[in-house]
Amino acid sequence: MRPARAVVASLVMLSGCGGGGGGGAPAPAPAPAPAAKVALAAANYRNAATLAMGATNSAYWYGKLGIDITDAMINQPVNLFLTACPASGAMQNELLDKNRDGTFDPGDTLHMRWDRCKVGDTTITGLVRVELSTDSKLIPGGREYVMTITIVDLIMDNPQANPSSLRINFLAEVRYTHTATSDHTVIPNAVFTSGQIVGDSGNSALVVDYLQDYASQTYSYIVSGNVVSGALGGDVDFSTPQAFTGVVGEYPSTGRMNLTGGANSTARLAEEGAAASDNAAVFAAVDANGDGAADASDAQLAWTNVLPVQIFRAFPDQAGITLPIP
Repeated sequence: MRPARAVVASLVMLSGCGGGGGGGAPAPAPAPAPAAKVALAAANYRNAATLAMGATNSAYWYGKLGIDITDAMINQPVNLFLTACPASGAMQNELLDKNRDGTFDPGDTLHMRWDRCKVGDTTITGLVRVELSTDSKLIPGGREYVMTITIVDLIMDNPQANPSSLRINFLAEVRYTHTATSDHTVIPNAVFTSGQIVGDSGNSALVVDYLQDYASQTYSYIVSGNVVSGALGGDVDFSTPQAFTGVVGEYPSTGRMNLTGGANSTARLAEEGAAASDNAAVFAAVDANGDGAADASDAQLAWTNVLPVQIFRAFPDQAGITLPIP
């Protein structure tokens, strides 16, 4: 039996929760009926914008988890034995091996299970399933993956963290292309079946298109979707008619996200006004009644209150917690 390996799973600064099953790993339960639209107003528009961006941030990191697992496991013999975790507990792989060659390659599905697997102060229980499409392949100077990642009742407990426990349920298609000069992650359909943000109940359906171009050292971050929030008391739609762009490693210098709530209310998060010349800030405003005039605004909302800068670092530098692999 080979020793346990570790993959850096970018779950830092996010916030997932959720619920699902095991075995042949059924997908997470269907989302409940649509909630009522949140009426955006002075008291909640910043929280709504932060929720929308935070949900896409979480979706990106969970999608990247699938990429990291694939990078570590592709074309490698898969250990199918029950394996002891570094401190306590156990972990085990299951492989649906289409060509029966004993390795994880395109067309295969890898199930990774953890049973009270303790690494440092963190105890992990749950399932991650990565189904690698036959469209995945090596390309000159890089690779292309098309996959579906399903996270089912993945619970991470750490008494030293805040919050001390995360329960994650997530389902997404992920398309990833790496070349010598770029990393491009497209998540055309991602679903959280319950809270997508720590401390908030709700579900979401999200789209993420994130390109990092190392030749120009710039990135483009495009997102859209719908988020339901127990804290806000309903749901909000959002999209980026203008991609958030900037220098790799820094917060955006251009871009705009529009939010649509109930009662004709809208809000926006944009690099405009004083914020356009302040790399650490973004402009936020709300039109509570749809008359085209801002009813409240924040000329220089700190980006650190919206997203961690971690997501804008170069793809290879986006480190997170260490998830053990048998």
